[in-house]
Amino acid sequence: MIRVEAASIDKSYSGVRVLNQVSASFQPGRLTSLLGPSGSGKTTLLRVIGGFVAPDYGEIRFDGENVTAVPLWRRNVGMVFQSYALFPHMTVQENVAFGLHRHGVRGEAARKEAARALEMVRLTGLERRKPKELSGGQQQRVALARAIVTNPRVLLLDEPLSALDRRLRQEMQIELRHIQRESGLTTIFVTHDQEEALTLSDAVAILDHGKIVQEGRPEAIYERPRTRFAASFLGDANFFSGRVTGGGVEIAGGVVRTNDRLPAIGASATVAVRPEKMKICGAQAAASENSDENRLLAVVREIIYAGAVSTILLESADGSPIKILTQNRETSPAFPGDSVALAWSSTHSIIIEN
Repeated sequence: MIRVEAASIDKSYSGVRVLNQVSASFQPGRLTSLLGPSGSGKTTLLRVIGGFVAPDYGEIRFDGENVTAVPLWRRNVGMVFQSYALFPHMTVQENVAFGLHRHGVRGEAARKEAARALEMVRLTGLERRKPKELSGGQQQRVALARAIVTNPRVLLLDEPLSALDRRLRQEMQIELRHIQRESGLTTIFVTHDQEEALTLSDAVAILDHGKIVQEGRPEAIYERPRTRFAASFLGDANFFSGRVTGGGVEIAGGVVRTNDRLPAIGASATVAVRPEKMKICGAQAAASENSDENRLLAVVREIIYAGAVSTILLESADGSPIKILTQNRETSPAFPGDSVALAWSSTHSIIIEN
């Protein structure tokens, strides 16, 4: 298990800056997700770490050792690509053993190591099959076995589950997490899928326009995002903007209370509230005697049923959209056209940067 560090990494293509002074630390034995939209720089950062791409500036360090100039084949990293990149003419065992052959391991020794890797990914018994005879999930496991069979220093995963259907993808998320923990490899995982990052990761780094805007434990980022981008990209959020008063942030329809430290009175501020933190109370007054609770009047515009949960879309007094999520334990708490009061704890009002 090694610690991987990216220090002040810059990278441009055709004059376009893809990575802008990116610094990050990836802890030994942990799975860290690089999360961001297309073009945010996450795959480029992964390739710089692996040695597939040279940075214009900055250093990559493995356990403190500067490996920036070390070529790809000497870094000993395992890589799983989005397309899996399996050799169609080779059997499963031959695909997995390919990396071993390049390291000089052959014969019975290679067979045993390949068998060990296939057992880890639960593919024992499929050694003689060709990739075309496997399901998408099985192909993904072969690619993973091939990546870990050489005992790499670092495991790099570039959106390896994106080609799978939703149900199989969810199953493979659990399998991948199990395999990573069993192998103990320092793992860096690229994804644009929020749920995937929350499910798999020990830590998440959110990238936007070539910069890391926030990093930390998934639950910490989700519960306490620092910026509007982080709040809306990892999960969903309602935003309320207004002026700071002695009691909170004054918006159209009332004052939003928060336990966060407020800017100076009179300054502008934005509050984020996760949709599942809010609830419908019925057509009640916006004010509340409970100092820890916010109340806000709104009108229900639409209800979207999705099985276990429903999304309720509302409109505030100034016409701003609001979204809440509710578990479908009972009948709907409201219907389109209803005037309702929304309530949430001041603990869940998060002051963010715009």
